[in-house]
This record gives sequence, structure tokens and C-alpha cells, in this order.
Amino acid sequence: MIAEQAAQCGYCASGVIMQAQALLDRNPNPTDADVRSALAGFLCRCGAHNRIVRAVLRAAQEL
Repeated sequence: MIAEQAAQCGYCASGVIMQAQALLDRNPNPTDADVRSALAGFLCRCGAHNRIVRAVLRAAQEL
């Protein structure tokens, strides 16, 4: 999240991180669509949503 500058305002960060971890636990190689679907319930108020998706995909690669 930090490397992709995805936690801009922090409003949704804790929930997004928990949901992303749950996704990666279930699916260690998610697609962009998988990540977007898993995070569909979160509203990013600061506009960092695309960076959040990139951060989850990067975490999957680095794990």
C-alpha cells in the first residue's frame, strides 16, 4: 500500500487491507477483475482506488 501510494487519506485503508489479505489468502494470484470484485464494497473517497488495486496486485506478486 505504501509503495503504490494507495493509502492516501486512510478512510478505507483498514477495511481494504483486511479484504485484500482475505482475497490473497483465498487466491494468491488474483486478476485485476478479482481484486476489483473483492474490493467492490469499499468506497474510496480520495480517488486512490486504482492505486489500491495496483497495490494488491503487487502484493500478490511479491508474496
